[in-house]
Amino acid sequence: MSGVDLASRVDDRRLLSEDAFRALRDAVVDGTLEPGEHLHDGELVTWLGVSRTPIRSALDRLRGVGLVELSANRYTRVRDPDGSWLRGSASVVAALHRAAAVGVLPRLDGRSLDDVVSSVAAVRPLVRRASGRPVTGALLCCLGLAVGGLAARSSSEVVASALDVAELRLAHGLLSRRCVVELRVWDDFAASSVAALVARDADAWGDAVSQLTRRVVATA
Repeated sequence: MSGVDLASRVDDRRLLSEDAFRALRDAVVDGTLEPGEHLHDGELVTWLGVSRTPIRSALDRLRGVGLVELSANRYTRVRDPDGSWLRGSASVVAALHRAAAVGVLPRLDGRSLDDVVSSVAAVRPLVRRASGRPVTGALLCCLGLAVGGLAARSSSEVVASALDVAELRLAHGLLSRRCVVELRVWDDFAASSVAALVARDADAWGDAVSQLTRRVVATA
């Protein structure tokens, strides 16, 4: 076998593993695969139309992210987040947003600052319509873009990568536990976060995100 053929086969395996990971990740987060549900290789192979190898690779990655629990020769199942796990995920998300703000706020120009403020204000009608009802994936996506507008400007790949994982864990927990984002909670966040942005205060921004996540998690 030539080096080109071998490299092509390796790339194909990586693509299959990545496709399987994304499909399973989305199925866990959107509830297609329910919390506590046992996952069987044979069923996943049939469902996704790939071999066992990319399935196992994807499940190992999901375990690393925290969405799946594995016990050798016993079970593979979707994590069912308890309150402690959910609170821990929220704390990590807030800490990472604070870390991102430390690097971003001092160098943020006025136009970019206005963009972040506007993105926070823009989602209020969505929160108002959804207030009092369990969050949906679509709502969390919109809120994530608004809250994450500052972190998205971070040049730190380490923070960005860690935040991707932490927010995925938090989304799974919020959806699984049917948490609620009340309008008054969002309004409080909007007021405190805008004040933090105007003052270019990274600690205050982190506190605003922390308070928001704690109050939403408390509805579980």
